[in-house]
Amino acid sequence: MSSFISFRPLSRSDFPLLQQWMSAPHVAAWWHESLDLESVDLKYGPRVDGIEPTHVFVIEHTKRAIGWIQWYLWSDYPEHARQLSAEPASAGIDLAIGELAMTGLGLGPVAILEFVRQIVFADPRVSAVITDPEENNIRSLRAFKKAGFTFANMVQLEGEHFQRRVVRMDRKCMDRTCIDRI
Repeated sequence: MSSFISFRPLSRSDFPLLQQWMSAPHVAAWWHESLDLESVDLKYGPRVDGIEPTHVFVIEHTKRAIGWIQWYLWSDYPEHARQLSAEPASAGIDLAIGELAMTGLGLGPVAILEFVRQIVFADPRVSAVITDPEENNIRSLRAFKKAGFTFANMVQLEGEHFQRRVVRMDRKCMDRTCIDRI
């Protein structure tokens, strides 16, 4: 299945699709920000232009855009990293399968694992990938577990009223059998 998943950098022409995905109820429930097209441009334009250090990609399944995924170095976001106990040499990732019809098919774990392999760990500075889905986002937590991430701890970020599960994958797991085959 992994050969059917690919990634391409997000471009400004993708902003209407990104806005549609971010507004979809199954994504908005966890993303907590309603973005109109102007807000998408304000938030993601600097990322697309390389001004902000978050790298955003479109997830494609058999060349059809189905969602988005992004990565960043935690050293570029020290306050959030501190709350997660993320090491400076670690990276974070976020994603959503925006097309509702493509959820529940096992594409999330495949996208996560392939993205970490192909893109994130291609950067030699990255020793681990650490992310923090909400504890009630069972679909996301299952996807990360199936991709080989392990539970690290629970946190409640400043200003939030819910807990997050911090999950991680160390680079060394890419070379061993830490990952259940999907």
